[in-house]
Amino acid sequence: MKGTKKYSPKTTKKAIDTYKDPYLPKQGPHDMAVCKKCHTVYHNKRWAINEVLYQKKKENKKTLLILCPACQKIRDRYAEGFVILKGDYLKEHKKDILNLIKNEEERAMGYNPLERIIEIKDKGSIVDITTTHEKLAQRIGRKMHKACQGDLKIKMTQDRVTRVVWER
Repeated sequence: MKGTKKYSPKTTKKAIDTYKDPYLPKQGPHDMAVCKKCHTVYHNKRWAINEVLYQKKKENKKTLLILCPACQKIRDRYAEGFVILKGDYLKEHKKDILNLIKNEEERAMGYNPLERIIEIKDKGSIVDITTTHEKLAQRIGRKMHKACQGDLKIKMTQDRVTRVVWER
């Protein structure tokens, strides 16, 4: 006998992501496009980092040379993630921490090439980082917490803006 629970739209409704990134076009380029700045390739409805394919396709006259959404966000300074690192530990280990952040950006770009760091501002005992994607801000915060411990606070909004504060 199957379960006796009655199903209704209220109980079976799934959360639907209604957020639309203003930098992603409603319809992408038709077939092939390459970013003239960072060399990411748009193919099969996906952006990917593929230098071999970029070199091959940039010569083709049908290939569009455009700016990818990440490069547009960097140009316009449109941030969806904000990370603040602060504390005495940061002063002592700043070089290692900045390397850790760069490595995390490269790792995130392997999954999604549109996740990038817009800017890193070094203000002595405070480092401000802005990112093009909210997930990258979360990844940086979690990586800092895993590698260096400390206090981590992640605040997300419905507008897909994430603020991360790490302190030690």
